[in-house]
Amino acid sequence: MLTVADALKLTEFEDAKIVAGHNGLQKAIAWVHIASVPDAPRWLNGGELVLTTGHNVPQDHSEQQHYIQAMIDKGVAGLVLSVGRYIDHAPEGMRELANAHDFPLVEIPYEKPFINLAKAANERIAEENMAMVAGALDIQQRLTQLVLDGGDLKQLASRMAGLLGQSISIENELFEILASANVAAVDEARRFTVSEGRTDPRLLDALETHGILPEIRQTLRPVHIPQMPDVGLELERILAPIVVHGDIYGYVWIIADDRPLTDLDSIAINIGATVAALMMLYQESVQSAEASLKGSLLSQLIQSEPGREAVLNDQAMRYGVDLTEPYVMLLLENEERSTQRMLQLYRRINRLAGVRGWRAVTGQFAGEVIILTQADQAVEKMIEHIRSEVNGGLTFRIGISGVLRGAQAVSKAHQQCREVLYISRRLGDAREVVSFDELGYLHALYRAGAESLQTNPHVSFIRRLLDEGETDLFHTLEQYLDAGGNGVQTAERLHIHRSTLNYRLARITELCQADLSDPMTRINLQVALKLLRLFEIVET
Repeated sequence: MLTVADALKLTEFEDAKIVAGHNGLQKAIAWVHIASVPDAPRWLNGGELVLTTGHNVPQDHSEQQHYIQAMIDKGVAGLVLSVGRYIDHAPEGMRELANAHDFPLVEIPYEKPFINLAKAANERIAEENMAMVAGALDIQQRLTQLVLDGGDLKQLASRMAGLLGQSISIENELFEILASANVAAVDEARRFTVSEGRTDPRLLDALETHGILPEIRQTLRPVHIPQMPDVGLELERILAPIVVHGDIYGYVWIIADDRPLTDLDSIAINIGATVAALMMLYQESVQSAEASLKGSLLSQLIQSEPGREAVLNDQAMRYGVDLTEPYVMLLLENEERSTQRMLQLYRRINRLAGVRGWRAVTGQFAGEVIILTQADQAVEKMIEHIRSEVNGGLTFRIGISGVLRGAQAVSKAHQQCREVLYISRRLGDAREVVSFDELGYLHALYRAGAESLQTNPHVSFIRRLLDEGETDLFHTLEQYLDAGGNGVQTAERLHIHRSTLNYRLARITELCQADLSDPMTRINLQVALKLLRLFEIVET
């Protein structure tokens, strides 16, 4: 990367004089361009070091500033002004604006041929570009060889640090350190990561607030992160996602130490992230074999093969689950009911189980994601992690079985999970997590079956509301019964005035010929309504 400062060190620029914008001399030059027309800025793309004879420089003070401002807005690297023929020196107004924007403004004697200046600088740019390509190929070959040699993430971090001369950090999707290598200076943010084994939450919050992490999650591409001293980021960084199966499995950081980050660093982190993805993919293939064993175990447990309880319990113990002690099952249901989505969900759950060190049997059965774990305090934490960390566009619900014991009861746990999800879905329960133990009488109604609709005399009363097309009255009755006959609570839930509620209840009493003030009547109507929800009414 040739900077303005580098260009001015070339022999051809030996008589050049910097007259403004000294703080912008580290700007990179894409190429050198000669432009001597009055509207030169409109033809530029940005990154150019512009050479001009001065013939096109406006005479008017405000137009001079507009000329410089247009170049600044285009992202021009700097302006070299030929002096001695058309113009004697850079006008004061141009110098003031250049200083204000750290825009390098250089004077050079008219006798210096522009063709020589442009040729020397462009040749140097071409040389550096070729060197960067060669450097990138060397990095790619060395890191690829590391994969072929069976290297791990620690070796990858060390090799990248050695090749680039910059500090490297490789972290999982939770920003917990997997491998790192320090080269030189470190800042407060880096010291926190090394000491705590994870990225500072303050820094992550800042990256979220500034839109950096959302951009990475959306584009799956590296992002340059400038200095953020307020959160301990005193050195600039490049952050790249490690992407496998379209999911972010982790991140690679390049931390600037004694030199600014370069284009080669940007290329190298792409290569490094790809190599890290290959390593993680290999590790996942190893885990997939283990996952297959877990899935087979779950299948045998759910299908309740008799006479194998001891063997199956021994297998479950390999994963930290003792089936002779209380356990629960978690069943994850994807709302899209897509095979691809369920596979994606399982991968994330399985990866999360490994990262968090869960004592659990995780697997797939009949397109479902299942977690079998001990019934202790860890279950709540497990659910918390699932809800907060398994994201990325996946929507799912979790059904939890009751507390059970014994290998033979696993099939019962599976049935309970499916039933609680089905019942909650039919009843319009929007909660993400539902438990079998919360069902109460609803499970008894479900077990009674659809034929109970024919024998329940109160079902006909509810149907009158639907037959009359009074869906508002149906919803009002449902909320009123769910609230235990509490009018205040019902009005609040429906967001209606109490007088409106009283009118609706009077209409319901009239149509259903039911005394809603009678507790037994309310119970009977509620049972009838829930039966309709479970077996007949899909939407109202």
